[in-house]
Amino acid sequence: MPTRFVWILTLCALAALRLGAEEPKPETPKPEAPKPEAPKPADDLSVRIKALAKDLASERADVRAKAEQGLLEIGAPAAEDLKPLLQGENKDAAAAVRRLLESPAFDPTNPRVRITLAGGGTIEIVLLEDMAPNTVANFIELTEKHYYDGLTFHRIVENFMVQGGDPTGTGKGGPGYAIADEINADDLGIDKVTAKELTEKMGGKPPPPSVADLSLKAIYEKQGFKYRTDIRSLKVTRGVLAMANYGPNTGASQFFITHIDCPWLDGKHTVFGIVTKGMEFVDEMRPKQKMERVDVLSKRDHKYKAKKLEEK
Repeated sequence: MPTRFVWILTLCALAALRLGAEEPKPETPKPEAPKPEAPKPADDLSVRIKALAKDLASERADVRAKAEQGLLEIGAPAAEDLKPLLQGENKDAAAAVRRLLESPAFDPTNPRVRITLAGGGTIEIVLLEDMAPNTVANFIELTEKHYYDGLTFHRIVENFMVQGGDPTGTGKGGPGYAIADEINADDLGIDKVTAKELTEKMGGKPPPPSVADLSLKAIYEKQGFKYRTDIRSLKVTRGVLAMANYGPNTGASQFFITHIDCPWLDGKHTVFGIVTKGMEFVDEMRPKQKMERVDVLSKRDHKYKAKKLEEK
């Protein structure tokens, strides 16, 4: 087999590697002191937002990261309280606020889903409808049919990702059809990243000279991937929800959530969600973890019907 194609296959393979006491006696009643009125839920949220916003300016990176995650979980209701920090002197806080305000989690119209895990724990995810409308439609359609209820995360690779959504639990099952990829390669920047640059970043063996200077986009297009330019795309970074597949346009029901950034997967998997709450359960997950149920928490006011490529 030509060296060029051996290297391409090796690059693809990298993607696969990467839980007797005394009886109490009543006391003599005493006049009750006036009790402060319990704070309203909105007041509690406002206090929490202000505390987290303050932590964004902390000198400690771990405190800032925890605050950013907390605000990501709150989403759009925190936006107005965060905007003043954009003009503040603390560059770390300003940068964090920019990331948050640009995050799809701060778009209140994006659909939200919740995965309830058997044995306890929930994972909440915001779905990226504007970036991957058909993929989101497919996920919501399957969820509302209770397709995922009772299925497992059949594949868990430590410090890489957790994968679920297969009714057979083998990694080979699905709903009987496939959907098209929704990926903008140029938006991801893989049209400007060469094979040599990727392998250097990953600490891998240098590719053959014949492909070293080819862009990842060019290589993946030779493998059959077709890209769009009318949508935005997110990279495969820690905490995203993406479609599992075994090649171009073969996604169906299986999905994965990442533990780490995975640049070798950029351009090969549709990213269609971001974990906003419960990432600790993703990190701690063990093989065969069952999804007790998956629920749609909110969605836009239209019918969700995915376009299928083929029946299998």
